[in-house]
Amino acid sequence: MKTRLKRTLLTAALLTSAMPTAFAQECADADRVPITWSTIAGFYTDAMANLVSGFEAKNCVKVNVVNIDNSQLYNKQVIEMVGETGAYDVVTLETSEKAEYAENGFILPMTDYFKDKKEQLDDVAPTLAALTTQYKGDVWGLPYYTYTAGYIYRADLFDDPTEQEAFKAKYGYDLAVPTTWAQQRDIAEFFTRKKGENLKGQPLEKDFYGVGLMAGPFPEIQDEMSGVLWSQGGDWLTDDGKVPVDAVEKAMNDYLELMKFAPPAALTVTYDGVMNQMKDGQIAQTYSFFLDQWPNAVQTEQTVPGAKMGVAEAPEKKAYIGGFLLAVSAASAHPKEAMDFVAYIGGHDAQMEFAKAGGTSTLMSVLSDPQFATEESRPKTGHFTTLLKIFDSMQGFRSNLFLTPFGAKIYNTMQIPLQSAAAGQINAREAAEQLAATVEKICGGPCPIGK
Repeated sequence: MKTRLKRTLLTAALLTSAMPTAFAQECADADRVPITWSTIAGFYTDAMANLVSGFEAKNCVKVNVVNIDNSQLYNKQVIEMVGETGAYDVVTLETSEKAEYAENGFILPMTDYFKDKKEQLDDVAPTLAALTTQYKGDVWGLPYYTYTAGYIYRADLFDDPTEQEAFKAKYGYDLAVPTTWAQQRDIAEFFTRKKGENLKGQPLEKDFYGVGLMAGPFPEIQDEMSGVLWSQGGDWLTDDGKVPVDAVEKAMNDYLELMKFAPPAALTVTYDGVMNQMKDGQIAQTYSFFLDQWPNAVQTEQTVPGAKMGVAEAPEKKAYIGGFLLAVSAASAHPKEAMDFVAYIGGHDAQMEFAKAGGTSTLMSVLSDPQFATEESRPKTGHFTTLLKIFDSMQGFRSNLFLTPFGAKIYNTMQIPLQSAAAGQINAREAAEQLAATVEKICGGPCPIGK
């Protein structure tokens, strides 16, 4: 702890010195301060390449980007944090990991750094900021990407007169974007068809399913279930730090009911698999689904004749909210430069460029920019307006899963009992009880909940 305190004081001193503006322009490559950013391999990083170059052009810094598979990122970063190796200056955290990193002194608070940059902090969508940047009165970095969930669907199916008439006759109400999970379940049942049956008046060449689910052995199954659990008044952890078995059982049973209307491959896929099913013309809608996948989903309009994609808030206006937080390692040898990099990547100019490339921004000023609400921009940013609605609907939301320092360890094991139930190996009650027992073991009793 003394080492971390000393490092924190050193960081505070470094923050008081500013690099001359002209220095970056006159800087030779040999003089550049090296910082290393560990982040998720794939689009999230690829789209940032030009932004990293832009930062280097304005600062006498060389950024080394380490691409790590998402499934390995948490473990690799924690190993370096525990060892205080300084291998990474800037780390990428999922929402559930922030409390653990902060409590253990793995990352540096950036509260003082942002004292004269309040406008930048205020630009982060408030609902998202509360879940990603804030913990115990301090600011711990900036989110640069949000995977907040909503609802993606085949609007052409919902708008078809034949389908509308048949749905009204069967369920007694109009076919429309569902506002309740019960309606979403009806729609899933209604659009599940066998090869040879009609869809929009035409015989199907293959089986068609009412919903795509992320029921594979991946963490996303709990993200998908979170909206249902939260809309029913539950949470993954109660205020006294225990798993509410009855509430989790109910949400799990609702999920199992939907499994009947999902492709058999649901048990093997996560979000990319669901998007492949959509683009292949296999499914009518998602469940509670990451809206950052909109640019992927909208490609269905090119791969499926007559398809038109739609996006909306999830039923009950409850869905998983989260983002990738950029934070500065407490072991960084160059915390000032690392904090400058975090502020740059999470800032307005970089986020504007990120959005133009197809990234899902975390800033209100970007999400609400009129240029991203045009038909021309729709393939990349057609979900931005919906995200603004979600952040408004979920103002004040909190989840104890994100407020316990054991959140990351819980999050990374939750899928085991949940996926076992989805696969029919255990029932919903057993899944909830196994989750409760696992969480109690991880926390050594009731989990502490930060405020």
